[in-house]
Amino acid sequence: MPSADIEAHAARPRIKGVGRVVRAITWAAMAIALLVATAVPASIIWVTWRAQVQDTAITARLHAAFVTQALTRSKSDWQRDVIGLLDDSLVESNLPERRQIVDAQGRIVTENTGPLPGPAVVAHVPLALGDLVVGEVVLTRSLRPLFADALLVVLASAAVGAAIYLTLQVLPVKVLKRALRALASEQERSRRELEQYANVLFERAIDGIIVFDALGIVQSCNPRAAQMLGTVPERVRTTLLSQWIELPGPSVNEPVAIGQFETHAQRNADDGMETFPCEITISALPLRANAEHYLGNLRDLTERRQAEQRQMRLANFDSLTGLPNRSLFRDRLEQAMIRASHSGRQMALMFLDLDRFKQVNDSLGHEAGDMLLKHVARSLANCLRKSDHVWLRQQGDGHDVTIARLGGDEFTVLVEGVGTVAQAEAIARRILAALQTPLFIDGNEIVVTSSVGIAFYPAEDCTLDELLKHADMAMYRAKEMGRNVFHVYNDAMQANAAMRLQLEARLRHGLEREEYRLHFQPKCSLSDGRITGVEALLRWYPQDSDEAIPPDQFISVLEETGLIVPVGRWVLEEAVRQVTAWQSAGLPALRVAVNLSARQVRQPDLPDVVAEILANSMLKPDRLELELTESLLMAGDAIANTVRRIADLGVHLAIDDFGTGYSSLAYLKRFFVNSLKIDRSFVGEMPHNPEDVAIGSAIIALAHSLNLRVVAEGVETPAQESFLRERGCDEMQGHLLSRALPADEFVAWWKARQCAPVPVQLLALTM
Repeated sequence: MPSADIEAHAARPRIKGVGRVVRAITWAAMAIALLVATAVPASIIWVTWRAQVQDTAITARLHAAFVTQALTRSKSDWQRDVIGLLDDSLVESNLPERRQIVDAQGRIVTENTGPLPGPAVVAHVPLALGDLVVGEVVLTRSLRPLFADALLVVLASAAVGAAIYLTLQVLPVKVLKRALRALASEQERSRRELEQYANVLFERAIDGIIVFDALGIVQSCNPRAAQMLGTVPERVRTTLLSQWIELPGPSVNEPVAIGQFETHAQRNADDGMETFPCEITISALPLRANAEHYLGNLRDLTERRQAEQRQMRLANFDSLTGLPNRSLFRDRLEQAMIRASHSGRQMALMFLDLDRFKQVNDSLGHEAGDMLLKHVARSLANCLRKSDHVWLRQQGDGHDVTIARLGGDEFTVLVEGVGTVAQAEAIARRILAALQTPLFIDGNEIVVTSSVGIAFYPAEDCTLDELLKHADMAMYRAKEMGRNVFHVYNDAMQANAAMRLQLEARLRHGLEREEYRLHFQPKCSLSDGRITGVEALLRWYPQDSDEAIPPDQFISVLEETGLIVPVGRWVLEEAVRQVTAWQSAGLPALRVAVNLSARQVRQPDLPDVVAEILANSMLKPDRLELELTESLLMAGDAIANTVRRIADLGVHLAIDDFGTGYSSLAYLKRFFVNSLKIDRSFVGEMPHNPEDVAIGSAIIALAHSLNLRVVAEGVETPAQESFLRERGCDEMQGHLLSRALPADEFVAWWKARQCAPVPVQLLALTM
């Protein structure tokens, strides 16, 4: 069936209610005509009647007054005297009047004329002699002449009403019929335009349009529908629609289901018929009295499905690595925990965090960091393929593994069906080994390592978040163990975590409770034994404890919580204040060394803080030495700028624990370093360990070649002191000289040393 039939049927002009409109106009015209024909004469007659009634009453009272004067002159024989008094009219009137005087018994005493033709108005006015009423004056006025004139008005009004009736009835009906003819013509023109528009829409619609009958035979099909089906309209017409589209069953009242449905359709392709998702909206389309047709609006959902899949992937997968993201991982972890609870089979959750990933980002840029993350994702996927899994012989099935990236450099590996802890550890070893495959970026060889935490379920009776927390705690324990290792969660770690939280809470009140103290460990020149300076070391004496807390138990907590920033400022202020106080007390000008943490150096206002502290204390800048770790030398331009600004103040800079990091000569030159401190791990076995001897000698030679002073830490024996002096080391500190002392004890120690100037090796105190 051509599409034009549909629009022609829908656009056929239908003008209804014309007869009702004509009748309404006729009744309206009749009502207006009657109103004009009756209201005007009726109003005139009523007004005239009222005027004559009032005028007649007034005239009667005038005559009564005239007659009353005659009565007062002749009281005894008044009836004779009033005869003839009413013959003359006192008020001019063009209407006939009859004037009468009637006595108290109603007898006519006198009158001016006989009866008058009706209709008439009558007025009665009493006549009195004193208080006695003796009669009345009766005035009758005929209105016949007036009604004769009113009749002429009625006839004129009727003529006007008839004219109005004819005008209001005939002209609007003619205008209406003319308008209806114009409307019919406009509708016909609109029908033709609509038919043309419908043909254009039918042919060029972006959705497929199919017209079919109750038997499902296609009557008409637009080009878009044929294109969706991979053919031409001629090949679709007269075919069964069910050959192309999976239609739902019939509805209750229709042989065809009415409504909107998502289904599948077939289309011709190069390699045969293919199926695609589509949406079809079916509606009834009555075209003939004895035949029912249906309109199917067809829409291809292929692109929508692909977009939904892309959105789902964006919502559930990491865009960089293609691995499941945090949201999808939590869902899979929840399902895995349910399966493990029902089956009793153990699952292992591994939490991975890359070691020193930030250094790669800072030194090589974020693009290199992204490449490294992709490399890690590929390495995990390759080493955890199903063919590489540890098989459970007793169950005959392999592990089901989910790898995810939670964000940043954090990855998780979920392994289901793990029989023993040893199997999970074997997988963790394989992961660590796979990640050490080198990656080359712009000529730089990068080998990444990872710290892995492992938690088991349902061995650990916990919730999803608690399981993640356990794996995370195990991962941090692996980092504390030296990185590039794995660690399995145990209950003791939970207790340690609780103790750590308690420790953090106590540390936060340390400054306000004045619980922190500084101890000072002296440094001396190896050439002459002169005390050259002291290193300020932080100690913590909580109010609720009888002993000091060892630094290795709280310094890392201060660093992680950020408390190291305010505490570090207090250390700087207190160290500078104490050295200044010693100078005022007569002690020599000593250089005080203070360790700076990485968190402090990353504060952009650190140079301003140092300058303010020096200005407030009046201490010379070269009397303050700040010790930096080697790792800070590679921390980027921002750190280098901060350190350079501190050096510009005249403050001395030292590299602490030299030899344990990754520093180079270029970095030493870049940071304006004044001295190097040999780490105690190299000094401890001098001079017996050849490797430590070689490293120590190399550090001393390197420092002197760069005009840097060398300080040896942890010197505890005369042999170590003697060896370092022979190799040209400049200064030393350690228990051979003195342990770290409180400020007052240091003064006593210094005075005792001044009183007993003996060789350094004989001066060691065992305090």
